[in-house]
Amino acid sequence: MKVCLLYADKEWKGIRPYYDCESIVNDLGLEVLFQVAERDQEERTGTVRTALQADRHLGEALKKVMLAPLSSPEEIYYRQAVLRDLTQDEEFVKGLYGISKDMMERWERLGKNEMDKPGAARERGIQLVSRIKQLHLFVNVLAQIKALCRAHRDRFSSQGLKDFADRLSEDFSDEWEEKLRKALRDIAFFEEGEEEYSLEGSGTNKVRQVRMVLGCQVESGLKLGALKLESLETINKKFRKPRERLSLSEKMKVTFASELTVILKGSDQLEDLTRLENQVVEYVVKCFQPFMKECRAFFEQLYFETAFYRACYNLYVRSSLSGLSLCYPEVCETDCLSFENLTEYSMATYRSRVPVGNDGNIEGKMLLVITGANQGGKSTFLRSLGIAQIMLQCGMFVSAERFRSGIFPHFFPHFTRREDSAMNSGRLDEELGRFDRIIAHLGKDSLVLLNESFATTTEEEGSNIAYDMIRALTEAGVKVLTVTHLLSFARRVYEEKWPEAEFLRAERTADGRRTYKMIQGSPELTSFGLDLYDQIIPAHGEG
Repeated sequence: MKVCLLYADKEWKGIRPYYDCESIVNDLGLEVLFQVAERDQEERTGTVRTALQADRHLGEALKKVMLAPLSSPEEIYYRQAVLRDLTQDEEFVKGLYGISKDMMERWERLGKNEMDKPGAARERGIQLVSRIKQLHLFVNVLAQIKALCRAHRDRFSSQGLKDFADRLSEDFSDEWEEKLRKALRDIAFFEEGEEEYSLEGSGTNKVRQVRMVLGCQVESGLKLGALKLESLETINKKFRKPRERLSLSEKMKVTFASELTVILKGSDQLEDLTRLENQVVEYVVKCFQPFMKECRAFFEQLYFETAFYRACYNLYVRSSLSGLSLCYPEVCETDCLSFENLTEYSMATYRSRVPVGNDGNIEGKMLLVITGANQGGKSTFLRSLGIAQIMLQCGMFVSAERFRSGIFPHFFPHFTRREDSAMNSGRLDEELGRFDRIIAHLGKDSLVLLNESFATTTEEEGSNIAYDMIRALTEAGVKVLTVTHLLSFARRVYEEKWPEAEFLRAERTADGRRTYKMIQGSPELTSFGLDLYDQIIPAHGEG
């Protein structure tokens, strides 16, 4: 049995993540998404309310999947199609994850990690009972999932969910399910013992006992050999009082009963019988070991893969309640970048409101230089591009009305870090060290995001470093998106008319107001820092 909801032809195992995932999470603010995804979302009196109880597994699954890029348009569109189905079917996505989560919790209580450990002889019986109970659990949960899939099968449009439902119906067919249930009924005596119980509504006390038929050959010396299990079943019999508690008439009935009865009195005989029963049950359970091993892998995969989609559903609901536009992005060539009403998803999710969106259509370019006024939204815009790229490459939706980009399995953010006591060198040395590590891990189809990089030295020196670094990257076929206050660098690139370069700047109105819109145009020769000065000084003066 295969889950294959994340990939069409493989499970989640040994998937390679991005280099330096920690920097991607921190620089793009992705931790907000992971935290929101851990909680159910609901609307009350026009505001978004989150459930108090967080499911950490959802955030962890989302983080792992988001930080492991897909490598082809086919993989991306496959996962998008599954996600489309699940975001439109609340009952199914919640039901499937709920079943798998409950399954894992019950499995843990039954000794999930203890079942294959060797134990003393006296513990073998306990382990055998545990295996039988786990087999019961597997059968019942698979039946639940199969019933859920059958109820929703007509609503599936994605190949991933259709194949999942069909595989389950084929690999866990009704005939195979009945065979498993019959085997469990046959060995029920071992799991429950011969404890007295009452049949529901009958008022009659019953016990469960084993009826076992063995075939054998008589070998030399009248020894029995070649034992073969012919049949095994658990039968329900009326509970009989111990002989010393029987009345005279009851003793007579037992004595003259028509059923042939063999009374074993010796302790050795009883031990041999018990040992034989244990061996027979162990043999039956061993026959289903391949099935149980397959179930172990299936349920572990299901719990992880459905957690990713359940987390995405929580984000989807949060976005809808906040009025945020979402779309499923398109894959294009690496020198193409096009978007409409693109917003910074982490900020929008955290604040539960729609921020200013940006439009752009950049074709045939491998370098995007973003300049303009301080606090004009440049860094926020760069993060919006980075988050959208990460979400595209893991098959998720994007916070935009439309988004098109290439696939970059090698993704590197390089954002300015604040200086702290842990640094053993200056900030420029730290920046160059990180850049050196990025260069060492570059590969085919690489994307580098630079946010105010090399601004920790003089404007002249920083511009020279940026020029040399970015020139080398673009000549090597690396795509670079950079926000910079190094105006000498930006102006030099613009005047040299690099064919692979496009320029955006943060819009500023004549009265100094920031619109947080990025517009195409030549880089300006100032960051308009005096605007901020004029805003801050009067404010302090009035205080």
